[in-house]
Amino acid sequence: MATLYDILGVDQQAKSTALRYAYRRLAMKHHPDVSRDPSAHERMAQINTAFETLIDPIKRQEYDANLSGGTWEDASTAERPRARTVSITLAHRLKAHRTPIYGLSFSPDTNQLVSSSFDNEVLWWHPLTFEVERRVKLEGGVVSAVHALADDHLVAAGCSESVVSVWNLAKGSIDCWRNLPIEWISCVSVSRDGRNVALGSLHSLVQVCRCRNGEAAFTGQGHKSSVTAVAWSADGRFLATGSADATVKLWSTATGRELHTFRNVRSTITALAFNADSTLLAAAGVDLSIRVFNLRDLSLARTFYGHEKPVEHLAFHPQGMLLGSASRDGSIGLWNATQGTGHAKIAASDQPIATIAFSPDGAKLAAGGLDRVVRVWDLDFGLRYDAP
Repeated sequence: MATLYDILGVDQQAKSTALRYAYRRLAMKHHPDVSRDPSAHERMAQINTAFETLIDPIKRQEYDANLSGGTWEDASTAERPRARTVSITLAHRLKAHRTPIYGLSFSPDTNQLVSSSFDNEVLWWHPLTFEVERRVKLEGGVVSAVHALADDHLVAAGCSESVVSVWNLAKGSIDCWRNLPIEWISCVSVSRDGRNVALGSLHSLVQVCRCRNGEAAFTGQGHKSSVTAVAWSADGRFLATGSADATVKLWSTATGRELHTFRNVRSTITALAFNADSTLLAAAGVDLSIRVFNLRDLSLARTFYGHEKPVEHLAFHPQGMLLGSASRDGSIGLWNATQGTGHAKIAASDQPIATIAFSPDGAKLAAGGLDRVVRVWDLDFGLRYDAP
């Protein structure tokens, strides 16, 4: 199949001047005003489409990302076993929550699933039987995210208008702090080590606070509109923020300095996620797209479409190849983030799915949403993956 470069008769490295020269040359030959060929209208439409796409830097980068067809591979993962297919089996439908589910997390040392719901109830599920082992009702705020840590430690966080709340649960004890920031907070995310919480505001600010006591670590301002999504890298070195200004920003958490702005997103950001080794960053937008950026060279690596409504949550499989997406259309998408293909689309519910999580060993996928059901799937890649 001819590429847009083939249609214009240029190579993939062609500069804008070469594109304009090629377009003028072809237009002089194929424009319906000068050509008697019956297919001149169709041919000229193809030439116009090719030129309009390639002359626009953002459209061209997206096209090149889709054209590359899976040639990108991270050297650090090149020797890992790679499964060509994934088998997905629904193993459990858990119905113990009374209200919609907004938070899911697996404990890194036991693979135990923890879930939280709109009424601030947190449930711990047995790793083998998936019976409810424990219930805790958190008071004094709204829980929108939970993050399970080793040694039966959990951090929960949430925001309600201008109030931010963070709970630290450790072996039966609960510590909580609340803060009244100047800005109204729209999104929160807890770092992988449970030490920090990132806050995005309706007035374009991002702030990082210590989970232990609420002490401010740094504040960044760079977006031109509301911050709508925040996400931490696994090692805690980077923070990503997405905004209604249709950009994604990458921050250094050590210095609070803005490192880079990704501008080729086109719509309000609804979800962000890093892969395990911080070489990929996925961003979902209101335009129903999922874009995957290569953080080694800050390029757009892949663009996916497939959901019928915006994506609420993104999560990478522990080995970084598989990207999961949870959508308001009630489905879950599974995408090969390095090869640019879709593995599967799971019609999970007739109501929105709000959150998903992979188990640390990569063998399970959990999802929850407005129908108050936690669904757990078994994943079989054919080749066994070891957790990082």
